[in-house]
Amino acid sequence: MRGAAFASDWRIAALLAAPLLLLALAGPALAAQFASWASLAPAVEPYENPFDEMPFEQIDDLSMIARADLAVADGLRDTALEERAAAARLRLEAAGLDVAALFTQRALIMQRREEAVLGATTTHLDKVVAMDGYILPLRTEQGQVVEFLLVPWAGACVHTPSPPPNQIVHVNYPDGFVAQSRFTPIRLEGRLTHRPAEYDLFLVDGTTRVASSYAMEQAVIGGTPGEIVAADTAAADLSWFSAAQAKITEIFTTAMTNMEQGRTVGTVGLALLIAFAYGALHTLGPGHGKAVVISYFVGAGGSLGRGVVMGARIAAMHVLSAVVVVFLLDFAVRQATGAAPSDYRMIRLGSYALIVAIGAVMLWRAVAAVRMERVAGAADHVHHHHSHAHAGCAACAAASDASRGGGWIAVAVGAVPCTGALIVMLFGLANDLVIPAILMVVAISAGMALAMAVIGVAAILGRNWAEARVAFDPVRRVWFEAGARIAGAACVLLIGAALFSANALQSQMPDSQRYEASAPPLRTAAQEGTQ
Repeated sequence: MRGAAFASDWRIAALLAAPLLLLALAGPALAAQFASWASLAPAVEPYENPFDEMPFEQIDDLSMIARADLAVADGLRDTALEERAAAARLRLEAAGLDVAALFTQRALIMQRREEAVLGATTTHLDKVVAMDGYILPLRTEQGQVVEFLLVPWAGACVHTPSPPPNQIVHVNYPDGFVAQSRFTPIRLEGRLTHRPAEYDLFLVDGTTRVASSYAMEQAVIGGTPGEIVAADTAAADLSWFSAAQAKITEIFTTAMTNMEQGRTVGTVGLALLIAFAYGALHTLGPGHGKAVVISYFVGAGGSLGRGVVMGARIAAMHVLSAVVVVFLLDFAVRQATGAAPSDYRMIRLGSYALIVAIGAVMLWRAVAAVRMERVAGAADHVHHHHSHAHAGCAACAAASDASRGGGWIAVAVGAVPCTGALIVMLFGLANDLVIPAILMVVAISAGMALAMAVIGVAAILGRNWAEARVAFDPVRRVWFEAGARIAGAACVLLIGAALFSANALQSQMPDSQRYEASAPPLRTAAQEGTQ
């Protein structure tokens, strides 16, 4: 009896303990702690950066010394380089700078920056956490995403540079899920682990390698994501322009989401105003054909109205190219691969090739006009009264060619849709917001039109100013126009060739190597330290 009573008591105790055991087992899932992106980046010990206020000439001297030291270390003797390095060292010492201490501090800066982008923190390791972010699909099966990267901003690694590895989390999701959009944030819960690795990301014209420091195991999707903010170190390796581009992407995503949820006049107006300002300011940044437009008008000249018309044509082409490119490539790639297109390098290459062709034609016509002028000049010795007529015909023919070329310049420059326009159109397609997306692209293009028109008018005014001071008589005017036309055409050709080459030879270096290679030479390290 006593044994039976003992067994009964044991069963009762087990039944009472079972809920507690289940609660203990389920506890980590129920008590998932929230992990912000900032908490994934390790705290880096502060360091002094003497390169912040250092004049460029002194940085150049340090670079000279570093190159000479590397050559000696590699067994290469360059007497001229060593002499220049010795002179540079003397200049720095005369300015009161300790060269050895500067190189030591440079090494420390490189180490701290590498820790900031590659290092991991133990705060959340091997714990169940909740994280908010955007998905970047790596592998799909039967239309469902089964492997992806979680990133801190929309368009990361695709439309903007990759975040540091410690701002990317790799996730396996064997059950699969239907991704609404890479521009729609999600909340994940799972066990965070430290698992440095590199992954192949599909692009329209190839693949690229993306490095990640973390992985999430047993991940589940659930909950409402809050505000998503990347760590401050996420932009440490980016130029100011790339960092601003990532911020603008975040603003666009938020604005489009607000339009989807509210659709109020105030929300739409704010989104369009942001888009207009973005278009105007974005055009003033690197690229967008400003140099092409300036070179064209310096060479071809024209009225102020032509500058305004050029800006309007480019804006119209931006609208059409963004809409057409996104629709056609999205449809084609989805039909061929089942995945969404991620990159538009082939469109840029085609546009830059067109700029090269236009520059070559402009140069050929400019040289032909000069040859015509020489023929006119030779005839002038015999028939002096014909000289002006010949010169005028050559100039008029070239001017007519330049007028026709302006439309093709607008097509070539405008055929490259800016990143903001592409992101807006992709977001609109993925969320059934095509009309608001087109409206925002129109606003972006209107801002670009204003900026391009101002640039074109300024180029025309500058050309007229120079012409008025250099070409005092008809003969000099003709030769000034011919020289300006050749110079402008050559610039268009060289710019197009440089843009094409830079994009065609774009490196596919893995992210980990890119961060490791970001330090040398010293000039680059110093400039990075000032960002």
